[in-house]
Amino acid sequence: MRILKYGYFGEDEAHRIFLANYLELLVLHLGKSEELIFDFDELFTYKFRGRNKSEVDARFAEAVQEGFVDYQHDIFFVGRDLDTFTNHEFKDKIKVMKSQLSANFHDKTFLMIPVQCIEHWLWYIKIKLENPSSTKNESLESKPRKDAKIALYGSARATNQMSNPIVEELSMKLDFDYLESRSESFKIFHKEVFNFINSLETS
Repeated sequence: MRILKYGYFGEDEAHRIFLANYLELLVLHLGKSEELIFDFDELFTYKFRGRNKSEVDARFAEAVQEGFVDYQHDIFFVGRDLDTFTNHEFKDKIKVMKSQLSANFHDKTFLMIPVQCIEHWLWYIKIKLENPSSTKNESLESKPRKDAKIALYGSARATNQMSNPIVEELSMKLDFDYLESRSESFKIFHKEVFNFINSLETS
């Protein structure tokens, strides 16, 4: 059994909850539940908290560095909403953020940057659950963030107390293939993590 200690630095609880459930489901999806466990470093994450995207941008490289060097993380995740939906802005943001990381950490640091916001990924999951036989492929990521939050939480300004249970429930029902087919930003994130995990020696 291999244990991967992971660090996380991001802007809100929804990202952290989604990530934890994503990793748990990924191990099952890959048939590695007897070989691999992800161990979330909660102490680190609550020391390094980004309250908004500006703080994440300013501190993520430092957080990654400290996570790997001082906390001995095996893998690290950074979560940040893009807050826009144009394709070139997404690719540019990934490129800029990766350029700020030490070369030693590139292959084991993963940027979870939903186009618009994490609620758009969750919105796709919700639609799939409510319409399991539908083949309609409507792009949601050009729709305003407010619309996504209202669709999920019933309010554009939901508290964590209101939103966290919904994030927990929806992210535990993630369909990898479906979300990949709907969201390019999820597809890029998932492909990188998937390939990394598949390349590991777990025996």
